[in-house]
Amino acid sequence: MNKLAITVLLAAAGVCAYAAKIDSSVATVNGRPVLASEYDNYLEGVVEQYQAAAPEFLQQPYAKDMLGREVLKELISKELLYQAAEEEKVQVKDSETDAGVNEIKMRFIIDEVTGKEDPKGADKRFNEALKKQGMTLKRFKEKIKKDVAVRKLMETKLKETVTPVEEADAKALYANVEAVMKNNTKKIKALEKEDPMKLKEAQLIAAKLHQLTAEQVRIGHIFLAAPKDMKPEDAKKKEELANQIKKEIDGGLDFSAAVKKYTEDTNALASGGDMILIKGVAPKEIDAQAFTLSVGKVSKPIKSELGYHIIKIKEKRAEKSISYDDISRDLAQYLAQQRVQLAMAQYIEQLYNKADVKITKTFESDKLLEEQAAAKADAEKTEPDAADKTKK
Repeated sequence: MNKLAITVLLAAAGVCAYAAKIDSSVATVNGRPVLASEYDNYLEGVVEQYQAAAPEFLQQPYAKDMLGREVLKELISKELLYQAAEEEKVQVKDSETDAGVNEIKMRFIIDEVTGKEDPKGADKRFNEALKKQGMTLKRFKEKIKKDVAVRKLMETKLKETVTPVEEADAKALYANVEAVMKNNTKKIKALEKEDPMKLKEAQLIAAKLHQLTAEQVRIGHIFLAAPKDMKPEDAKKKEELANQIKKEIDGGLDFSAAVKKYTEDTNALASGGDMILIKGVAPKEIDAQAFTLSVGKVSKPIKSELGYHIIKIKEKRAEKSISYDDISRDLAQYLAQQRVQLAMAQYIEQLYNKADVKITKTFESDKLLEEQAAAKADAEKTEPDAADKTKK
């Protein structure tokens, strides 16, 4: 491995760092503040990502606290690495800084309003983004320079510590994954005894490969909600509506038009109700129809625990076999990435253990955690007393 392909966690991934003015801090690292404005901006971006991709997570108690703790941990790690780069006297050329800034600017070529490329407007959109984050171009360049310094530092450190991936490593991983995919009970039990983490790793990769290689079908889907707790009379109306929809489709109503008109799965409207089903994953009632009907056919209403479904078979794909040669490069890249991440985590931990880190940020869940810790301590105190009484 001549050159490690490194994606540093805190490389210049966007325009979202420091506020323009000095403000309060959420932590200090060797006396240097981690600004509250930086924390707030970063957390806001993370919350927006979860709102788009996993809104259900944000419904959990103290979900924002959980994200906030991770954001704070990452910002402290960033500052530790910045300071380490300074201590190592890592040099960054102006041309390297400019290249980093230009790389970010390239992400503003697409006009979000039109969805089309607009190179001439990239600078304007970039500057507007800086202004929105309360950051000057000079301040942003300083940040990019620090990020480049960290990247160069980590390239050096990781070359010193990360062992190159050999073909034997990739083949050993493939053997574990293959055992899981073929449900080789003997080898799975032996692997679990030898190294449970390796078994978990193989199971995760096998699950991903199963998604990519299993028999699949693309369907159109109309859904009418009728959960178990629905009143019988209301559930009956849903059943009647489902039968009516099927008659309309049989009578010539376009399936896509029926989706728009009737489906209660609003999230699927953007795709016209289309979805991919992997054999064995969907509810068995749907699975039975999806993988037996011919392409172009429309099912009768299917009752599941959630409600009624009408599906149209649009495309089928047979199960694929996969060999070591098919995924050898992917496995090697995966192992290299895992080694890089582990080495980075260990290096940051070393920096943290030597640093003077003070966290001043408080979270709503702090009191709950304190109460749980106190309750656990009380329980540990009473257990020996109970044991003594039993002996007596």
